[in-house]
Amino acid sequence: MKKTALLFSSMLLIVSSCNEGTGYKYDYTLIDYAEYSNESELFKDGATVFFFGNPESASDENGFLSNNTNLYFCKGYSDLYMGGFCLSKQSWEKPSDGTDTPEDGTDTPEEGTGSSGTTVPGEYSVYGTGDTNNSGTANTFFYFRQTSEMPEHDIAFPYASIGTYAPVNVSVCNSAYTVRAIRGDNVDDNTFDIEGDYILTATGYLNGSQTGTAEFLLAGKGKSKGTPGADSLVTSWSTFDLSGLGNIDYIDFELSCSNINDYQTLIQNDVCIDNLTARVNINTMN
Repeated sequence: MKKTALLFSSMLLIVSSCNEGTGYKYDYTLIDYAEYSNESELFKDGATVFFFGNPESASDENGFLSNNTNLYFCKGYSDLYMGGFCLSKQSWEKPSDGTDTPEDGTDTPEEGTGSSGTTVPGEYSVYGTGDTNNSGTANTFFYFRQTSEMPEHDIAFPYASIGTYAPVNVSVCNSAYTVRAIRGDNVDDNTFDIEGDYILTATGYLNGSQTGTAEFLLAGKGKSKGTPGADSLVTSWSTFDLSGLGNIDYIDFELSCSNINDYQTLIQNDVCIDNLTARVNINTMN
């Protein structure tokens, strides 16, 4: 299977490192903020979504190598997105007055642009402002879509042969599509159109063997932690604990519904992630 890797870098937090002899050894904590400017090649010409290049055929996988450490996979051809990850800056949330018209009374922006408060969210929009780091502006994040045409793996640690990689956590949020599918197009707090749980499962692998799994509840009927009996729906960036996966060379994600009937509501299975944090050790010492 052909894989094309594109190399870019974002922020890396170095805890400690040393260079000795003919090799090198690094111990650090990686925080993949993935904040890319509109001027970068990823988002040239005002684009808000980046599909990891254009594979020659739909059977190919493309990879986005971030920080020289995390390899995210995508599948598709030309501009057709078939599954896995893409980079997005699109965000959307329910207008504060509860209508589909901007509060200032101006004309509604073009549909599908994905800007907060537009009539229809962009296809790859996170619900909310998209601001994971309290910077006041929408950040770049990874949009993940699960389809029948998926890459072999979702995230890889390309240096597993010379080091260890232990995920700590990642920020997750529902897409605007998921929130509107469950709460209705106008995001009515009194509407909840699934009967069970919508779950994100992360599974770690090392040398072909499963290391552990972790689950995160994206939505659940009657599963609110704050109000007993109320429904639960993630509408802001939240922390997903991945420490139970241990040392891995791959992470695979799965989106699932506990009630099979809910797949008729959530026809599109997707989620948004950001700020993947991991403890990394690389050692090439002789």
